[in-house]
Amino acid sequence: MKKIWLKRAVSVSLSLAMVLGLAGCGKGGNKMENAALAKEHVYKFQEIEIPDLGGDDYSVRGSVYRDGTIYLMAQVYHWSENSDDIDMKMLTMKDDGSNVQLVDIEIPDWRTQSGSGGSTEPESGDGADGSSEPEEGAGAVARTEGEGAEATGSESGSEGESESGAGTEGEDGAESGSEGESGSESGTEGEDGADVSAEAEIDDGMLTGSENNIYENSNYGNFVFGSDGMIYAMRNYYYEDYSSEEYTSVQKNYISCWNPDGSFAWEKELEGLVSEDEYIYVNTMTVSQDGTLSLLLSGDNSYIMTVDAQGNASERKPLPEDVGKIFNNYNSIMNKEDGSFLVIYNDESDGQKQYLVSYDPVTGQLGEPGLLPSSLSWSGYNTMVAGKTSDLVYSNSSGVYTYTAGAEDSVEKMNFINSDLNISYFNSLIEMDENTFIGVFNENYENKVKAGIFTYVDPKDIPDKAVLVLAGNYVGSDMKQRVVEFNRSSEEYRITIKEYDSYNSYDDYQAGYTQLNNDITTGSMPDIVITSGLPAENYVAKGLLADISKLIEEDEELSQVEYVQNVFDAYSVDGKLYYVIPYFNVNTVIGKKSIVGDRTAWTMADMKLLMETLPEGTNMFGEMTRDSFMYTMMDFCGADFIDVNSGKCDFDSQNFIDMMEYARTLPEELNEEEYGEDYWRNYESQYREDRTILRSMYIGSVSNVNYTVKGNFGEEVSFIGFPTESGMGAYVQAGDSYAISARSANIDGAWEFLRYYLTDEYQSELGWGMPIQKKYFMEKAQEATQRPYYLDENGEKVEYDDYYYINDEEIKLEPMTQEEVDAVVEYILSVNKCYYGNTDISNIISEEIAPYFTGQKSAQEVAKIIQSRAQIYVDERR
Repeated sequence: MKKIWLKRAVSVSLSLAMVLGLAGCGKGGNKMENAALAKEHVYKFQEIEIPDLGGDDYSVRGSVYRDGTIYLMAQVYHWSENSDDIDMKMLTMKDDGSNVQLVDIEIPDWRTQSGSGGSTEPESGDGADGSSEPEEGAGAVARTEGEGAEATGSESGSEGESESGAGTEGEDGAESGSEGESGSESGTEGEDGADVSAEAEIDDGMLTGSENNIYENSNYGNFVFGSDGMIYAMRNYYYEDYSSEEYTSVQKNYISCWNPDGSFAWEKELEGLVSEDEYIYVNTMTVSQDGTLSLLLSGDNSYIMTVDAQGNASERKPLPEDVGKIFNNYNSIMNKEDGSFLVIYNDESDGQKQYLVSYDPVTGQLGEPGLLPSSLSWSGYNTMVAGKTSDLVYSNSSGVYTYTAGAEDSVEKMNFINSDLNISYFNSLIEMDENTFIGVFNENYENKVKAGIFTYVDPKDIPDKAVLVLAGNYVGSDMKQRVVEFNRSSEEYRITIKEYDSYNSYDDYQAGYTQLNNDITTGSMPDIVITSGLPAENYVAKGLLADISKLIEEDEELSQVEYVQNVFDAYSVDGKLYYVIPYFNVNTVIGKKSIVGDRTAWTMADMKLLMETLPEGTNMFGEMTRDSFMYTMMDFCGADFIDVNSGKCDFDSQNFIDMMEYARTLPEELNEEEYGEDYWRNYESQYREDRTILRSMYIGSVSNVNYTVKGNFGEEVSFIGFPTESGMGAYVQAGDSYAISARSANIDGAWEFLRYYLTDEYQSELGWGMPIQKKYFMEKAQEATQRPYYLDENGEKVEYDDYYYINDEEIKLEPMTQEEVDAVVEYILSVNKCYYGNTDISNIISEEIAPYFTGQKSAQEVAKIIQSRAQIYVDERR
């Protein structure tokens, strides 16, 4: 059970910021020339630790700031107790983080409430008139500025997940009847033939549990806070019965109300909201000064209805067509303080365009829609609220931004990294004034939810340090966390981050790579570069990268370490290594030893000889077309045709022509008839039944090999590699690779940061890929001789067996023997060629090879054209 102890803790983190559009770092000379870059968009963080809420996890369902007091509504879950029950708690605190109070929200037995088919009517003196005063310390509660964002305490999604519109505060449409839930059937017959409609009673006999194929659930959403302290929410009830031949489905929707002290006031069913004839759900809800709730309904049609402070619901009224279209195409809805909405919606005819418009549910007035900048819709956001000094305040994985209607672009408000925080996403965000906001967030995708006050720091109050710029098209959360830790600990240096994917757009998905490459080659190279996806060999040829091998040699600790030398050799140019490589993998081609022989290299001629001995219809590679073969060939053999040391191309060689000739024997497209009922059976057994001979294999760990060899093939294999004249048809690939600018004024600082990835501290804890330190590489290899295991709730190791399933047959995979591990390790250490991936070269091949496939040109003619174009391409970039 999560324990978060209540105390007021203040941790102030002052950090540096990076100006949007920052081109690069030093080019030699003054180490402090970029110190000014560290003084923008910096916020200090005052943490407010959340008290123990008494459950396994929780989510913040609503938040508001009013008259110096902050209110957070949390739902608490009890998963470890195998219970669907939830608790609700309201946290209140002063805007300086003091006087934290926890209020229990009373939840009636919803089975009783829903089962009765009725409502708990408001009674005089029980909060029905909205006149109840809050308890001392609770204060008067206001309307939320944008409630409803689910601030879950558990990890949300993988690094690199799309942020667009997700988790926006005020966007509760999904919670209050999202598509796929509200559309359930209503009014079907029950077991006894009685009509079980949305208004029907559910007796105890129907609540028999999931073991009898009955599903029942109730949840709250769309929380809003009245100015008088009353709290309102939508409750959605679902009941499905699969236990009999007649499927039964019931859905009910309620308005629930609580007094400021958390006691339950009343609940009212919204009768007739669900029907067989029309799919409708509550999109969003807001509350006016007099306690009247306005509900916007979307679905097949759009409506508005009101519920007064006593729970009396009005008839729903159709929304005008233009308003209905907006709410049926909405992306995010934000509640404003005056009870109106800000709506971001998608263009019906162009999904790349989004608009911002205001709507007042009381007057029905619709504002003038304004086109949002494409950068906002492209980059996405994970939390968005209505602002106080701007129209919108939102966050993404890089920082907090503001947007004012009509502006060309958003404005950066806070930079996470430069403020010494690696915030993954805000669960709730409340702007108090131009320089202060409250945030509930998760850091580095950890489970623990943090809350705190963020206050702007004047640049003149930030001390100077030497600033380095770390850049890449994309910077992952692990790297960001490392930067934060480095910045917190270093007395001399600070690192700022620039992610070039911000240049990407719907028109050009590769604009970030293009801009980063241009900055590097035109003299504005960042101090540290994540080289993934970049033509780094060109930078080596131009002398732009620092010699990493020299830095290792001069490092007292790392110079004594033994590395997986063949990886360093594969990536070295003229004996010099220009990349920090923390871990690696190997890619090769395997086949049954009984068919391809006991060898680790062969040529296209060798493969043709083997093909002549095989039964008709046998495939060498599974599911391979002409084009896919050429792309695969370039992955394995690109370095055979482009010498990264000299820049010389060799595409008019017989080796390349042999590749082209084999590709021509393959189908232009895969036969769709092969994807029938037997597709997966045939796919799983193709290697065991010798219908397909070769399989590409990714080796991310020695243990990977066991599953593929004993599962897919079922007998000994040879690591034969891709057929090529060079004798090496496999390649090593750096899992990540980092380079340092040779012109940086802070090479020592860059090395101080990057050397960490080669140390015992990092290598010993590496959870993916094969470590570059040989000691840890060998230790991980030995794990393949052991049964797999997991750690139970007590931290005890629990072993289990691996299985491979083929044609409904369960095949137990025994751990590898020491002899098998030694053979794989020996092979991995023999691979001395690195991956050469160049999309532009592959595209040249794809464009020029078509006339050969159609018989318009000979292989020799096409090879010469490809050679000419490729050589020009390489020469222009060296």
